[in-house]
Amino acid sequence: MKKLLILSNKVPYPSQDGSSIAMARLLEDLLALETFEITYGALNTRKHHKNLMDFPKQISSAIQLKVFNANTSPTITSAINNLLFTSAPYHSIRFYIKPMVDWLRGFQQGHFDFVLLEGAFMGDYLNDVQRIAQHTTLRAHNLEHIIWERTCEAERNPLKKWYLTLQSKRLKKFERTLTKNVDSIWSISDEDKKWFERYNPKTSTIAVSIQRQDLLTDLAPLSCFHLGALDWEPNLQGLNWFLTAVWPVVLQKIPNATFHIAGNNPPKHLQSDALMNCTVHGRVPDAEVFAKSHGIAIVPLLAGSGVRIKMIMNASWGIPMVSTTIGAEGLFNETNQGVLLADSAEDFAHALIELLNSRDKANTLGTLANQHILSSFGPESIQENLAKAWSV
Repeated sequence: MKKLLILSNKVPYPSQDGSSIAMARLLEDLLALETFEITYGALNTRKHHKNLMDFPKQISSAIQLKVFNANTSPTITSAINNLLFTSAPYHSIRFYIKPMVDWLRGFQQGHFDFVLLEGAFMGDYLNDVQRIAQHTTLRAHNLEHIIWERTCEAERNPLKKWYLTLQSKRLKKFERTLTKNVDSIWSISDEDKKWFERYNPKTSTIAVSIQRQDLLTDLAPLSCFHLGALDWEPNLQGLNWFLTAVWPVVLQKIPNATFHIAGNNPPKHLQSDALMNCTVHGRVPDAEVFAKSHGIAIVPLLAGSGVRIKMIMNASWGIPMVSTTIGAEGLFNETNQGVLLADSAEDFAHALIELLNSRDKANTLGTLANQHILSSFGPESIQENLAKAWSV
């Protein structure tokens, strides 16, 4: 069997957030090929700490798992040091830790046939893995610099805008260099693939596979929700826009409509508001149960790249959605694919009001989204693409 090393900035299980779901599905698809002897090296960060007892036994028994506990959370001191003493992007350098480097340097030259970097934030390990790998691949979850360029565009605070602009420029240079230096790229989305191909012609689109799920059977009336990390700047930016520019318009037309927000680490300023029929749930124990219990999903992203894994999951459950064009990028377009797209506050509110007022239309939309996702992201086609990508 071929020897494969995967490096990740988080433990993939339990897989509830978007990137963990993407990592878990890829690992499962690679195991299904029965071609690789897999070693998996993951950071178990303080922010996304996972209990290894929750790692599925059938997966852990099939791989060699090495986990490194690490605190990669940003601090003012480390951000200032990064600003003054290095030109490396702060987003990536935080994940470069000595224990993982020492572990990698313990392998003999050329030990692995393939090394897969799960996301650009593992790119600082490239020099270490090129020594021990015959072939290195970057699996690009996003174009990180695009996310932060778009975030900068909507930022009002001049100092924060300056800092984010600087970091986005560093990220762009970092991603361009990384793309040129790996042997191949796996892009999650066709849209991002266009950028990677400019610097590395050995670029493939390897989407996230999705298994058939139990469909929503009873859409909650006059209810909508947002589910996503509440410590991620683009999510907070989009939510602020929705709450200030969109939701008041919805309430004028449907005063008893409710909005529910769930996700890890909500900031102090994001609070439940009875007058606005808005409830902040924070972290929820089961994303599927929450999503199926709170009506229509809204995806008000103003900045982003790659694909929104939560949108794939919502579609797999048949949940109707309203999204910005950026939110649906790489997954849904303006044709009849099962998601209403709107970029202005007025259009977004109108689309949401339309679905809140018609459960039949909302249910039909969810069914269309489900059909589209299953036809595009079934595991069989993804596994075929994986086999072709490395010619195994």
